[in-house]
Amino acid sequence: MTMDRPGPPLRIAFLGDFDGPHTRRWLRVFVACGHDVHAIAYYQPESEIPGVTLHVLSPALAPSSVADSPATDSRLSSRLPPSFLRFGQALRYKRAGLKETLAAIRPDIFHAHYAVEHGFYGAFTHFHPYVVSCWGSDILIESHKPLGRFIARHALRSADTVTANDPAMASRIVEMGIPEENVALIRLGVDPEFLERSLAEAPAEPIIISDRALEPLYNVDVILRAFAGLRERLPAARLLVAHDGSQRRALEVLARELNLGDSVSFLGRLTPQELLDALVTAAVYVSVPSSDSLALSTMEAMAAGAFPVVSDLPSQDGWITHGQTGLRVPAGDDGALADAFHTALTNAELRQKARVANRRRVEMEGNLETNMLLMERYYYVLAGRPLGETI
Repeated sequence: MTMDRPGPPLRIAFLGDFDGPHTRRWLRVFVACGHDVHAIAYYQPESEIPGVTLHVLSPALAPSSVADSPATDSRLSSRLPPSFLRFGQALRYKRAGLKETLAAIRPDIFHAHYAVEHGFYGAFTHFHPYVVSCWGSDILIESHKPLGRFIARHALRSADTVTANDPAMASRIVEMGIPEENVALIRLGVDPEFLERSLAEAPAEPIIISDRALEPLYNVDVILRAFAGLRERLPAARLLVAHDGSQRRALEVLARELNLGDSVSFLGRLTPQELLDALVTAAVYVSVPSSDSLALSTMEAMAAGAFPVVSDLPSQDGWITHGQTGLRVPAGDDGALADAFHTALTNAELRQKARVANRRRVEMEGNLETNMLLMERYYYVLAGRPLGETI
């Protein structure tokens, strides 16, 4: 990806989880734009970040994924709720020299990802201009807890600009007292590869794919039960369960208990190309979390032409219209989900109309380049280098 820059390069310092794919995608885009990109991490990331200057606050310590490291000590975590642990983490980042590292970098922009963690830790540096990106559960779940609300508000009020992934999340941020003019709608956006392949005819084979983490929030057990109900009506149906997580073993056991046999396949984590290949062969994509922002995986499925069956959440408003561009069901209702699967798989005309409309919508509003160009414009204005056009 190569993108034209609207002005001289900026020096941008990011704070976040650089082992996760989403934060790396932001860094990759701004490296491609020619900016001087710095990443501040508490622990050494598991893999290199090409083109990025890395600053590790505690290089002598084990990675956070190692058992008994300060960030993941299960004995401590079992005794204290996450919000309490985040105060300790904020102190740990301060003692490790986060503020001094920023002073040495002297960035034009400081940008932290995930409000109740890195957004909170970064707030104590009092560095400006400061951007905080909200991802979903940090605002939609954690901010409804008393201590989580305090943490989220402190992070958001410290920021000059707060980004949200969908309008429902933006509304929640405004409800928390952040001025609407300080909130920017910046979607994670799909990679260009998902939009380069032309849409073929809708797949005829009754394949359903799930690509959400195998964690309780995403109700993959409900998907398995709904699929078991569907197979009583459509025995040829198949379910592909991509991704991984703490519930994988339990879900595999559940699949056996439901006698799903070879009709369900657990694929594990897929590369972007493997995921794209799987999505274009699937007739239906399913994502039914209890709470969520507009998921990147949903936009990727829409771009690839898979018909979305999703939870009926506010984050879907304006993107997935029930009965037209997808189907929306109550989270946790396996009966309603089984019915939605049956409707989607037996109505080829509905799927074909939706896939054309969905692809167009992602091309217009959900592609990575468009959203990162908008983020870049905010960076220039915050850095005191206004552009000719109004944001």
